[in-house]
Amino acid sequence: MRKLITRIVCYCAGLAVAAGLQAAELTFNLSRTSLTNAYALPEGFKAMVTGEGKPGGWKILLDEVPSFFPTVTPDAATNAREPVIAQEGGVLVDEHFPVLVYEDEVFGDFTLTLKMKMVSGEMAQMAGVAFRMQDEKNYYVVRASASGNTFRFYKYVDGLRSPAIGESAEIATNEWHELKVECRGNKIRCSLNEEIVIPELTDLSYNKGLIGLWTKSDSVSYFRDIHIDFTPRQTQAEMVVQAALKRFDRLEDLKMFARPEGGDEYVVVAAKSPEDIGKPVSEGAKNCIRDNAVYTGETRRSWTVTMPLLDRNGDPMGAVTVVLKKFFGQTKKNALNRGRAVMDRIQPRVTTAEELVTK
Repeated sequence: MRKLITRIVCYCAGLAVAAGLQAAELTFNLSRTSLTNAYALPEGFKAMVTGEGKPGGWKILLDEVPSFFPTVTPDAATNAREPVIAQEGGVLVDEHFPVLVYEDEVFGDFTLTLKMKMVSGEMAQMAGVAFRMQDEKNYYVVRASASGNTFRFYKYVDGLRSPAIGESAEIATNEWHELKVECRGNKIRCSLNEEIVIPELTDLSYNKGLIGLWTKSDSVSYFRDIHIDFTPRQTQAEMVVQAALKRFDRLEDLKMFARPEGGDEYVVVAAKSPEDIGKPVSEGAKNCIRDNAVYTGETRRSWTVTMPLLDRNGDPMGAVTVVLKKFFGQTKKNALNRGRAVMDRIQPRVTTAEELVTK
């Protein structure tokens, strides 16, 4: 089966420099979708449901969308038929909320934009976005209602919905609307068509989570042009190594080895060069972890010091390798002292293997 989504991740080193992070963007492109298996879920997505009933009804279909290109003649068609994500399997149950969740990324700070259209529905005509989802019972949601002419924000905690926050407005059925959601720390801002704006919200309940497309009851709703700009979340290992590199900016190299979540083998979990992350453990680091001992290596141009990374019980949970450029007259003792100075910055900031690699 062809991939239904093209994932485009662009790393922009000039963004978020103060935080030591990179910005990324994620675009879901359905233009090359094969419709031979329309009810196959888009890649990376999972159907869930909040409340009563079963998940399902999500599919890819062709729908008319405004053409990106201007018409050549006044009589030319102004719309084009393109693939969209649709929810058509709703039921006449009030507490039934289908959610199509993207599982491949956990989002903290982000800006999401998409187009959505409420097509029909006897009990409801709603469409929206669930975000910072912990599971199907705990998340934020913002949604528009064409049948009720409202734009509202809710919070779900253990399946219970908070009082609504939002505005009343004319929201047309069978027309495309642009939804925008911005999350920065504990600040949340939502808008519809750049006109209907929910006042900025402050909430401490969820600081990260998944994002999903959301509908209600028997709503038939379509979604397209989904785009997310976000700050990739970092592991504790990555944050610790970046802080050490900022403090010791003349290091030739710095790597941290540990077991990733669900992994049995040690690998690089943080490094000066991001492309090294995920690579196998070095022999020096293997010996260091096995023996709970410091190992050194020397070349004509550098010293390498590999030291065990200890948990709160003093047992090795990984290793750190520091590569130091040689200077005239440098001794092994001096190299060890320089390596230990780096380790003294790293070790106090990690206490368990789990916190080291969890985003």
